[in-house]
Parts: sequence; structure tokens; C-alpha cells
Amino acid sequence: MEDNKNNNETSHKSKRISINPFWLIITILAAVILSSVITALSLEAGSEKAVNVGTDTRSEFSKLYNVYDTISTDFYDEVDDEELIESAIEGMVQGLDDPYSEYMNVDDTEAFQETVTGDFEGIGAEVMQEGNRIVVTSPMRGSPAEAAGIEPGDQIIAVDDENIEGMTTTEAVQLIRGEKGTDVVLSIVRGEGEPIDITVTRGTIHIESVTYEEVDNVGHISINRFQEGTTEEFEESINQASEDGVEDIIVDFRYNPGGLLSEAVSLINQFVSKNEVALMLEDSNGERVELETENRRNDNTEDMNVYILINEGSASASEVFTGALNDHFDDIVIAGTQSFGKGVVQQTQNFNDNSMLKYTNTKWLTPEGTWVHEEGITPDIELVNPDYYRVEIINEDDVYTEGQESETITSIKVALDTLGYDVGTINETFDEELSDAVISFQEDNDIEADGNVTGDTSVKLMSELREFINENDAQLEYLVDYINGEHSEEEVENIAQENAQNIEIKTIEELQNEGEETEE
Repeated sequence: MEDNKNNNETSHKSKRISINPFWLIITILAAVILSSVITALSLEAGSEKAVNVGTDTRSEFSKLYNVYDTISTDFYDEVDDEELIESAIEGMVQGLDDPYSEYMNVDDTEAFQETVTGDFEGIGAEVMQEGNRIVVTSPMRGSPAEAAGIEPGDQIIAVDDENIEGMTTTEAVQLIRGEKGTDVVLSIVRGEGEPIDITVTRGTIHIESVTYEEVDNVGHISINRFQEGTTEEFEESINQASEDGVEDIIVDFRYNPGGLLSEAVSLINQFVSKNEVALMLEDSNGERVELETENRRNDNTEDMNVYILINEGSASASEVFTGALNDHFDDIVIAGTQSFGKGVVQQTQNFNDNSMLKYTNTKWLTPEGTWVHEEGITPDIELVNPDYYRVEIINEDDVYTEGQESETITSIKVALDTLGYDVGTINETFDEELSDAVISFQEDNDIEADGNVTGDTSVKLMSELREFINENDAQLEYLVDYINGEHSEEEVENIAQENAQNIEIKTIEELQNEGEETEE
């Protein structure tokens, strides 16, 4: 049986097959067509279409290409391909869940560059994105925003009645900014209060990043942000202080949101010798690089006593400077309140169409390796602001009258007490003493004296209080008194605390937790 089988196979292999050339060609064509049909049917039955990605065969992009192709070809209306791509990039960056990373189109990039040079038209306030909220981190010193009463922590919910919930910082800023002399109405929520409208008149803002004044023989150098030329401006101020014979200087970083890291390093170099570590950068692999000073220190700073003033609006580069000097010198005194806590650095990448990607690429640490992110820098001397800095904005449409009780009544009492009116006990009750104080205030300002707080009375009260705050810098006065020996460290801290007994002081952490609860 086996032998027969083998013989038959041999016989079969030895046969010759003859096929007509015409039918050979037809057979080949039929096979090609059939193969194409089977392939097409197989792909159609799958979950995604085949995508021609050119030379890029990375599988992680297949879904992206499929979505793009589907929308481009099947969407019921006309599609702008460029807008699709821009939106995809924006979504990718938003997916980082990093408030400091963003993709900027041409207009956004232009606005960003203006902040680097210090020249732009707008209200002058730094904002950041917390979830779907836009929150003010700091109004710039001397800006329309500060003059109008915008404060750190204010949540902007609408711009000119347009709801901005869910917008990026870039989108929100585009609405807020505008031509000099025009008004913009910001609807804000402060703390747990009700939404109120604040009208801000835009201006051309050239922020001189450094200002200098002498206060009771103490040099007060205020640095608003780190932009191009900040170090040169600071050097002029420190040299002027030296010429004036000033021995004690206050470097004031309150409401300084940061800026150019290179300027922070060169500013540190005014106090620290050449080739000293200014800060360290740490990448995602934990590798650290030391950034060192490059020039001689400024001789005029050598014999000066340095005090640094910070608050919850001091962030990023201002914390870099504060951390560096605190590590390098034992006698540096930091005063004020805990800083913001931004311990990451952003890199920018420019594209040919003048758009830009700004993304967080490293952590920064102080020369001794401290990371301040989300912690901030704790001052040596805690100088909290008085109650009147935390007065709730009073809505002119609301009516407050004798017999009512609320937290807003406390704010009304604090405001009137600050302006010199006798309100009796400061609490949440609108009592007879408060009514008398309101009448006195109304008479002094030619307002109908009915004892109620509403309308013109509310507007004037807020305006007078804001003017008082602009003319009386409590934290600076506390620190100058300490420097001049009028009060000890313990005494000046107690004085500050005594003036802040009636309205709760919320920490940055508490404000951030409130933001998370609101999102939930």
C-alpha cells in the first residue's frame, strides 16, 4: 500500500500543465480583485478605518487620525481643518492637568511676549486656571485692577456678562484685555460671598518692575514682576539707596507672580558672589542641574541689612530669590505671610506660524534642595494684614438695615471703624450703634441719611475703604517699625494679630480646598 502511494505521487508530479495565456491573465486579475474586496470588507467590519499616516506609523496616533478623518469627511457642516488641529493641540495640553502649561495661538503669543517686556493694554492682573475656574493670583501693583479693588483669590465667573466657566486662562484673558480707556465688567466671587460686578477701566500698562522709596530711613524696593531689565532697574535702586546712606533695605515681593527665571538669577547675583548656586533644576528623571551666578556681586549690597517682604501673591521667581538668599545668608529676615508655592519652571517652544507652547519641564529647588511647590515659604516674622483688607465687597443692590445679622454686617462695621466711625462692638448684628455710624457716614458724603447700607452708600463706603488701603500699607509699616526698633519681633506680630481679630484669615491651602469643593 505504501509503495503504490509513492508511485502515484511520482507519476502525478511528472505531468505537465498547459494553460492558455489569455485565461492566465484573466485568472490573475480576478484574484487581485477578489483580494481587494476581501480586504475592504474586513476593514469595514473592524472598529476603526485604515488610516494613511504617511511615514508616521506610531500606533498611539491612530485613534487621533481616525477621529480627524471622520470629522473632516462625515461632519454634516463645513469643517475648518486648521481649527480642528488647533483644538486637538489645546486639548492635549489641557490633558496635562497643569495650570501652568498652555498652547498659545498667534494672538496669545503676542500677549505673552508683552508680559515679558512689561508693555500691554488691559487691567493688570495675573490669573490662573483651577479646574474650570479662573482665579486671580495677584493684581499688579499700581494697575487698574488693583485700583478697582480686585484681590488675590477672587474667582472671575463672567466678563461683560459672558460666562467664562471652563475657559482657559488664555481665553479668559482675551476677553478681559482690551483697548486703553474702555471698561470691562468682571463678575467675581470672593470667598463664600455672592457674585458681584466690578467695573475696571483698562489702561496701557507699562509695568516698571522696580520702584524705590525711602520710608523712615529704610530703603523700600518693590519688585512687581521679573521681566526684561528688572535687574538693571533693581541695581539703580540699590545704588540710589547706597547714595542715600541707607543701611536697611526691604525687598518687597508682595503680589509678585514671578516671570523670567534668568532675571531672578541675575538679581540674586546682586547679593551673592560669582559662581555660587542660585537654584537647582530637577528633571523628570530626578537629575539635577545647578544654576550658578555669573558676575561679581554688587558691592553696595555687602553692608546692607536685607529684609524680604512676601505674601500669598508672591510666587515662582520671587520665591526663587527669597529661597536663595535665605539659604546663602543667616541674617536675612523674611517677613509677611506665607508665599504662594510655585516650584516648577516652564519652557516655551515657538512654531513657524508664531504660535507657542508653554509647558512645565522641570522642578526648581533652593540651593540647599528645598522644594516649595504647593507649600510656599514661611516667613520668620508673620505680619498679617488688618481686618479691613478682608472686608467683603458690599453689593450696591443689597439692602442692610437695623436688626439684620450676617457676616456682611461684620464687614460693614470693620469698614466704618477703619474710616474713623464709632460702630461699637464689631460683630454680625446691625444694631443701633451701627445705624448711627451709617447716618454719620451718609451725612459726611451728602447721601440721604436713612441709616441703611445700600446703593450709593455701599458704593461710597467701598470706594473710601479702597482709597484708605492704597494710602496705608499696614505690613510695610509693621516691618519698618520693627527694623527701627520700635517693637520687638514678638510685639510687632502681636500688634498685627490684634488688628486682624474680626474677619477670618484663610490660608492658601483653605482657598484651594474650597475651589475643589466648588468643582465637586
